[in-house]
Amino acid sequence: MYSEGLDLLREHLDEIVEEIVQRLLNNVPSFTRMPVKFHATLRKIGRNACLTLLLQLEEGRVSFESIDWMYLQRFELSDILRAFQVGSEIYWKWIKRLWDEAGYTSEEKLQAAEIVWETYFRAANTVARDYMKQRQEAVKDFNGFLNLVRVTQDRVVLMRLMVEGACDILGYRRAVFFLFEHDMLIPLSAHDRDDPSWGDRVMEEKKQYPISPMSTSIEARAFFGSTIKTAQASQKERIAFMTPEPEATYILIPVNPAGSPRGLLYIETDAPGYVIADRDLEVLTSYADTVGMALENTRLYREVMAKRNVMDQLMSRVNTAHEEERARIARELHDSVAQSLLKIIYAAGFAIDFLKEDPRLAVEEVEEVQQRAKDCLRELREIMANLRPTSLDILGLRETITRYAEQFEEEYAISTSVDLKGLESIPTSVELAIFRILQEELTNVRKHSKAESVKIKTEASQGDLLLTVEDDGIGFDPDMLAAELERGEHLGLVAIRERAELLGGQLTINSLPGMGTSISVRIPMITGGED
Repeated sequence: MYSEGLDLLREHLDEIVEEIVQRLLNNVPSFTRMPVKFHATLRKIGRNACLTLLLQLEEGRVSFESIDWMYLQRFELSDILRAFQVGSEIYWKWIKRLWDEAGYTSEEKLQAAEIVWETYFRAANTVARDYMKQRQEAVKDFNGFLNLVRVTQDRVVLMRLMVEGACDILGYRRAVFFLFEHDMLIPLSAHDRDDPSWGDRVMEEKKQYPISPMSTSIEARAFFGSTIKTAQASQKERIAFMTPEPEATYILIPVNPAGSPRGLLYIETDAPGYVIADRDLEVLTSYADTVGMALENTRLYREVMAKRNVMDQLMSRVNTAHEEERARIARELHDSVAQSLLKIIYAAGFAIDFLKEDPRLAVEEVEEVQQRAKDCLRELREIMANLRPTSLDILGLRETITRYAEQFEEEYAISTSVDLKGLESIPTSVELAIFRILQEELTNVRKHSKAESVKIKTEASQGDLLLTVEDDGIGFDPDMLAAELERGEHLGLVAIRERAELLGGQLTINSLPGMGTSISVRIPMITGGED
């Protein structure tokens, strides 16, 4: 059928193909952006399509069931269908012109037109079906991978997934993730889809690349401009310290540009002929946003775990302190109240015996019981007061400290002065802890300093409460003290430090031999003003 007309089409096949190619290169966006080296591939695709149409015309019917569109998978579906339409229009134009000149009838040309356009519609439907199926599978894989990225808490694993996902899920040739630290891009993971050893070689070099916002390099413009940059690699071109394959397209993607940590993802395509479509840039933007958030989450997770470890240590200290406090109370009860009660029992027994023999002696024993009971009550009240001084609830922290200082001066003959400011906004929940810290500090002064005077000072400082106890005693060598504290000696200072840490504060000790000692505790999150 149409043997002469088909021969005419074969004679002009190269012209038909070239017209189709030029129309696509000038009018269809995806083909307009393709590298020059891909034009030969496009001509090959066009020639195969024209030969398929020739075969259908020769058979007089549309018989093909599938189409090889491997080279078109990177293009948008709309551009692929547009290419089919352009090819069909130009092919039909040549049929009409050549066959008009050859004298073919309108009926014969109509039959050819039906075959051309039925071929176009069947090819378009086949490609659209395969395209949508492939995209659905790709989206499913992509979403599954992003879900894996989102739940990854290990930073090393996450950075490995970043580059593997870019290659194995998104289909690029190779990828490197750089972390930005100290004005340097530091490669922390690398992967090549076809060469597993390539990533190892990149990481073994342990190179760092300096980068500055003043630089005009494409890496700096991508990273500091927070925009994706793409380019086709020229011969021996350098990106950071790497050399892309010539004619490959490379992509530089800023990761988490507004957060911390920040990074840059380098992606390289197969070379040559890889076309970056708008859809690819949208996917890469979504990819960068997800891995950026995941990277930030790993940082927050590490901080949470570090704080949790600190909290576990503090809770361990709290439990130890509680046990030590229980042991101390038990000792005090045993040494004071229990002994007094035992004496009361013995005295009461003597009184009972004396009632039968000498009532006068019985009265003396009863009076002794009464006095010991009063002593026992006083001791019990002292123990209770040590657990929480009642003056804190009645008089407040300021008056409690003042009275304690007066008592300390009277009992130990150490001149004691107070200068108390910034106490009015302290939460009730921390008053006892602050008072205990002061007690420990004054105990250290009494036991070790040989001081003649001591100053107690509190003040509000940058939203914190600063408690300072300064004496004029013998002082000590701070270096020796630090070593002793590490060995767990000086339990009083250890207790002060632990109490301060439980409040989120810190202990500072300043001293020199013969120059006295100043112990300061800064407690955060406490605001107050001066009187």
